[in-house]
Amino acid sequence: MPPLDAAAAAREYLRRHFGYTDFRPLQTRVVSALESGADVLAVLPTGAGKSICFQVPALLRRGPTLVISPLISLMQDQVAAATARGIPAAAVNSALTEPEQRLVLQRVAQGALRLVYTSPERLPRLAADLIRCGCRPSLLAVDEAHCISEWGHDFRPAYRGLWRVRKELGSPQVIALTGSATPAVRRDIVAALHLGAARPLQEVLGSFDRRNLWFGVAPVRNEKERLSRLLEALKRQDALAIVYAPTRNLVEELSRVLGHAGFRAAPYHAGLDAGARREVLRRFLEDELGVVVATCAFGMGIDKPNVRLVVHWTLPPTPESYYQEAGRAGRDGAFSRCILLYRSGDATLPRRQLEVTFPEEEVAEAVWKGTASAERLPANVRQSLDRLRHELCPDRGRVDWSHVRRRRRQAEERIAVMERYARERRCRRKVLVGYFGERIPRCSGCDVCAGRSPRELGSPAADRRLARLLRALAGKEAPWGGGLLEPEILRQLAIDPPGTEDQLARVEGVGTLLARRMSGTILTALRE
Repeated sequence: MPPLDAAAAAREYLRRHFGYTDFRPLQTRVVSALESGADVLAVLPTGAGKSICFQVPALLRRGPTLVISPLISLMQDQVAAATARGIPAAAVNSALTEPEQRLVLQRVAQGALRLVYTSPERLPRLAADLIRCGCRPSLLAVDEAHCISEWGHDFRPAYRGLWRVRKELGSPQVIALTGSATPAVRRDIVAALHLGAARPLQEVLGSFDRRNLWFGVAPVRNEKERLSRLLEALKRQDALAIVYAPTRNLVEELSRVLGHAGFRAAPYHAGLDAGARREVLRRFLEDELGVVVATCAFGMGIDKPNVRLVVHWTLPPTPESYYQEAGRAGRDGAFSRCILLYRSGDATLPRRQLEVTFPEEEVAEAVWKGTASAERLPANVRQSLDRLRHELCPDRGRVDWSHVRRRRRQAEERIAVMERYARERRCRRKVLVGYFGERIPRCSGCDVCAGRSPRELGSPAADRRLARLLRALAGKEAPWGGGLLEPEILRQLAIDPPGTEDQLARVEGVGTLLARRMSGTILTALRE
């Protein structure tokens, strides 16, 4: 590659590996901020191309880019997509054997990898290995950075120690990326990663308004009516749907009921063995299922474009989780619906769960002092006590509960926001988007404003081509499906299908390398 200035080199890599002639406006701001030497916090909406924001800069740097990702499945998908585009990438996680992990480290030391994905828990060991072999990363990318605030304190404390590992690695430049973060969460991410401490900090914020999504709340008086409203929504949509339920038992029961009602439904939750989960995913990706009934375990990293309906059986615990889960609908930009079934009193369950996450202070201190036994407490409460003991260090003297109390208040406030969203007759979209600190001039569709009629976009022929394309790409080195191409690109191909490999390569978002490798599969699927 001939010498070019950084901006021109970045565009050349973008064209070569992704098929785009230029960055989108938000991507331009992120890449420019990185090239200026700043730490970056990027809050970009679905479809904005977050991965490109660190993958292209990674190609411009001498050292590797470490990518912190929350889920193994998400890492696998991103590694597969990057590799398919000719970007040397690998993951280091518990799914690999020790010899496989050593091979990845060897490739890093040889300069053969540009992207190395790992989890927060695995990062300290990986950092130590890199330091021993004299290999320092030039960029640390924290994907799904809202997990720092959402999980860091009470579920995955390794997120709170990322700044420490960053310091051990020589304080490399950091980019934190997420699709949803309130102003408070953004402040938390900045503080937790020490963004802007050693260099300038630039924040790039996109809009949270997904205009193709229609939001509605269906009030119910009892569980029989709740099931009736669910069946009504599924029959009306007659398209791929996800139903979120709060517990594994309820997921199993709803899946059985929907099956008896004639729907091709399957359950998905963390209690299923790995083989069962893989089989549900395969059937979901290949359009063999009409409905996946799931806990929140089914979510992050899913990039299936043609989900047309997301129903929440009951009130989610936070606006963040609701907007992320609802946002799995309509990722191809086509009209899709997001419905919450709400009964007065639904907030009881998430409030009860707070009693597990935040046990009574008197009980906790009695257990820590040895004046009470933990054996009589439920296992999940004992786990919370162990976590809090590590955080609060009661053996050092008087316990300061102020930070824990503040987190509990914040959790209670989030539940209250969801209650108001469900109960009040206010624009659903403005409530949700406003929670993230953004104001919108008008609603593009909700049950209160009735701003848009529920209709599909695109022709039946295009929908058939899209379905064939999704089936053809499912399992092509992308566990979640659609990972090789962004949802809007898939839909563009279905609406205006190219006839040759050269035409496919010229489609923005595809590019020469991917077209050369996948043209047979893609073009065959698009033929009538």
